[in-house]
Amino acid sequence: MSRQRSRARRTSAETREEFLERAGELWDSFNSWYKAHPDATFDEMEEELGRQRRAVLGNFLELSIRQGDLGATPEAPYCERCRRPMDFKGYPVKKVHGLETDAKVPRAYYVCPTCEVGFFPPRPATETAEG
Repeated sequence: MSRQRSRARRTSAETREEFLERAGELWDSFNSWYKAHPDATFDEMEEELGRQRRAVLGNFLELSIRQGDLGATPEAPYCERCRRPMDFKGYPVKKVHGLETDAKVPRAYYVCPTCEVGFFPPRPATETAEG
């Protein structure tokens, strides 16, 4: 379980490095487009960046989420049907669609070996800034 957890979950330093790498790729892509369109207007430049915005925001959210709780627990949850411990099956990616972005979020996944019912544990509520 810990080996799979280390691939899904990221430290702040790892997510920062990955974000900077992706930002560099965005810059390279836009810079190549601009070199091919040197007379582009501000509006055309903004439109080109807008095409990439949804993916960039999705990547930003994915990286942020990977720093937190991905739903795995030290003890397996119990099946709601038969009350037996469930088996941890890894961190499949769950696609989430928002108003401004699409993201691929890894979440812990458990399956009951008896009932074969699958379960994504809910994310815990986030603490307030006061606490």
